[in-house]
Amino acid sequence: MKMPVGVEYDDKGSGDGVGVGSKFPVTALTARLLTLLSLIISVVVLKTNDKSFDNGYVLTYKDFRSYKYMFYVTVFGIGYTLLQIPFALYFMLKKKHLITSYGFLKFNFYADKAMTVLLATGAGAAFGATMDIKKYAGDRIPKLQDFLTVIYVPTTFLLVGCIACAISSVHSSLHLPR
Repeated sequence: MKMPVGVEYDDKGSGDGVGVGSKFPVTALTARLLTLLSLIISVVVLKTNDKSFDNGYVLTYKDFRSYKYMFYVTVFGIGYTLLQIPFALYFMLKKKHLITSYGFLKFNFYADKAMTVLLATGAGAAFGATMDIKKYAGDRIPKLQDFLTVIYVPTTFLLVGCIACAISSVHSSLHLPR
C-alpha cells in the first residue's frame, strides 16, 4: 500500500497502514533534541579541557588533528540538527510535514544518513587517537594523561549524539512513501 506524501501518522496509532502511530513524531523530535544536547555538551567539554604545563604551554584539543576533526564534525552536527528541529516540531504539532515534496523527504533521508556517518567518524577518530596517545605516552606525562582522560567525556557524548542521529535517520527512512 502506497502511503500518500504529507499524511504520515494518525493520532490513534491504529496501524491501518496509513500512519505510523501517535508516538512517532514525539520520538522523532526527542531523537533530534537528544542529538543536539549531546553534541552541545561534547563541544563545551572539549573546549574547556586544557592543561597548563610548567613552561607555560597550554595543551588543548587544537594540538591534535583528530580532536580538531571531532570538534568541527560536532559543530557541523549541531548546525544540521538545529536546522532539523523546527521541521520535527512542526511535524509533531501539525501531524504533517512542513514541506511535503518527495524530493525534500529524500534529501532528509540521505542527509540524516550522511550526518550519522560523519558523527561516527568523529567519535571513532577521537576514541582511536586517545587510546593510541595514552598507550604511547604511558605515565611519563601526568598532565597529558589527565587531558586524555577528560577527552573520553566529549567523545562519549559525541557517540551518544551519533546514536540519536541514527534514530533520526531511521525515522526519516520511514517518512519516505513506500
